[in-house]
Amino acid sequence: MDEASRKAHSQLLEKIALGLRNKRQRAALYVGTEGGRELVEKAYSEVADSGEMLVEARRIKRDAIERLDENLERFMNAAKSAGVTVHLAPDASAAVQLVVELARRANAKRIVKSKSMTGEEIELRDRLESEGFDVVETDLGERIVQLAHQRPSHMVAPAIHLDVEDVTELFSRTLGKKIPPDPEQMTAIARNSLRQKFLEADMGITGANFAVADSGAIVLVTNEGNARLVTALPKTNVAIFGMEKIVPNLADAFTLIQALTMSGAGRKMTSYVTIQRGGSNLAQTGQKQEQHVIIIDNGRSKMREDATFRQALYCLRCGSCLDICPTFRIFGGHTFGHIYTGPIGVPWTKYTATLDAAGEIAPLCISCGLCKHACPEDIDIPLLIARVKEEYTKQHGQLSINRTLCNYEAFINFASMTAPLSNFVLGLPGFRRLLQVLVGIDARRPFPKFTRRTFKKWFAEHTTTGTRQVAYFVDTFADQCETDIGKAVVGILEPYGCKVTVPTQMGSGMPAFLYGDLKQTKKSAEFNVLNLAKSVRDGCEIISTEPTATYCLKDLYPHLLQSSDAELVAAHSHDLFEYLLQLSKDGMVNLGVHRDQTEPVAYYPPCHTRSTYGNSPVLEVLKAAGVDARVVRYNTCCGIAGTFGFKKGREGYDVSMAVGETLFERLKELDCQLVLTESSVCKMQIEHGTGMRVVHPAVFLWELLQTRV
Repeated sequence: MDEASRKAHSQLLEKIALGLRNKRQRAALYVGTEGGRELVEKAYSEVADSGEMLVEARRIKRDAIERLDENLERFMNAAKSAGVTVHLAPDASAAVQLVVELARRANAKRIVKSKSMTGEEIELRDRLESEGFDVVETDLGERIVQLAHQRPSHMVAPAIHLDVEDVTELFSRTLGKKIPPDPEQMTAIARNSLRQKFLEADMGITGANFAVADSGAIVLVTNEGNARLVTALPKTNVAIFGMEKIVPNLADAFTLIQALTMSGAGRKMTSYVTIQRGGSNLAQTGQKQEQHVIIIDNGRSKMREDATFRQALYCLRCGSCLDICPTFRIFGGHTFGHIYTGPIGVPWTKYTATLDAAGEIAPLCISCGLCKHACPEDIDIPLLIARVKEEYTKQHGQLSINRTLCNYEAFINFASMTAPLSNFVLGLPGFRRLLQVLVGIDARRPFPKFTRRTFKKWFAEHTTTGTRQVAYFVDTFADQCETDIGKAVVGILEPYGCKVTVPTQMGSGMPAFLYGDLKQTKKSAEFNVLNLAKSVRDGCEIISTEPTATYCLKDLYPHLLQSSDAELVAAHSHDLFEYLLQLSKDGMVNLGVHRDQTEPVAYYPPCHTRSTYGNSPVLEVLKAAGVDARVVRYNTCCGIAGTFGFKKGREGYDVSMAVGETLFERLKELDCQLVLTESSVCKMQIEHGTGMRVVHPAVFLWELLQTRV
């Protein structure tokens, strides 16, 4: 790693340390993001055809980006016919200069603005204020961060990192009088203070959620109504937006509005939808408003030309990926962000700012995959972030601890070959401290117990017969640490006529993916796909018991390899419990245990289970078996994120424990003696954070089935 990268990484670690210490901000972020996520899930559950709507929303955005040149020309012609002056800005500097010139021409003194991420992208307010203009943000969240001299922390909720006490102190200081800590009163105070500013404004500036090609209209979606006043009252109005916001027609815009409001606000429809075509008739003067539209490129054309990154242009700015992101929920956008924040902010920063700016925040992505699951446009955000990490490390080098963890299999193989001696040595406090100093593995992180008698060795001596062919993709943990998982797979499937095989394979390659070493991940993918595709052609279905392995087989490998074999493997790959459900639906498996299951168990669905399936096949199987499985109310990661939580201090361990803190508390509150989770690393993290006993659901189910009466 070069000197510039080391300095940037050191600065990131300082921000992480501050964020970990700021318990008040962490609490505010957690309340805001979790509340937002719960509203979103509720909204989608209440709309019967929400799945069909999302399919259509995805089609619309993909088609709009594909036909962007045509849509841009149509929009410009339609807007001009409505009396709008249209400007094209190749970059941020040109866009800001256009606004400054328009403000000077209008003799503007006061400018009112509505919320706009494009405005933040080009740092418009700062430049206008430096030119002497009085600029007033009229969105409440934007107004709060303006008064606090901060930038937005979240794309939808700019002040999500501040709690009521923070805002109370800010308003009291700004107004010079004591303000009560009551959100309704503070909202009323803000509204009253803004009313006169709307009336006195010489210019209004908005963004645009969508621009309609066939009519030249601008569509604004808000909850407060401030954008409607910004567009209606000032003599001069300027709308600034990126070219990716243009859609063919108003019907398409309304489909996207529904996806935006449900994913961004957890509501079926927002409070205000403003459609503006041409300047408004100003009642106070009897004049026609002068309207300008500035359409910005600023890296979007380059993004569109890249076959991988093009999909980032599908983003609706709903912020859903931020609300579900484990590390964003701890640190917020001032740490995990440049201008665009959170997961989607990484690829957008690469193109609207610089690769370095994107690469410096990218380590906060722990590749949980939840952002893709939450995204209404199904953007493969984890893959885009991994590509940014790859490009950044190619230019600046890789952290030594990351290089070590990319090659984790060599360590695990050695530990297994030398067990039980390796277990003894790894349990020595002195050796662990040395490992922390020399390698960067946190001394507080427990290692799993390794075994020399691996599952593969056991299976080589096992005879199996059956009519249904099943190829088992064995994770490293099930092979070399907890072999009962693999034995449970064989024990569960064989009575149902399944002949289990274990094809030649290597680890999934996910640690290398996490650190941006896509070359190494691709090698793992190619090796595994080559061997598993042969098994599929021989009539096998592929199963796995590790969620990360399933995610790689079904999702990551096809995207990385873009091959027919990878697609074949993906189509025939299943989580063990998904496979059992399918056999049950076909009448081939009876999942009922037929015995009293008096003791409730806690169940935690891992990130890669949710990102692959949405709902958990494990939970369905447990319910079918009559198990009282209590799911913890927690919709983000346990924090360990594979090898990430093994890194020392702020590099990983401290962050992983902060992310898992709420999960640990809620698991304990369920008052269960046993926790089930199918992820090996989640098991390690939960055991470490709670002291509770954690078992793989396959082992638990096998034990139940053996006692069937």
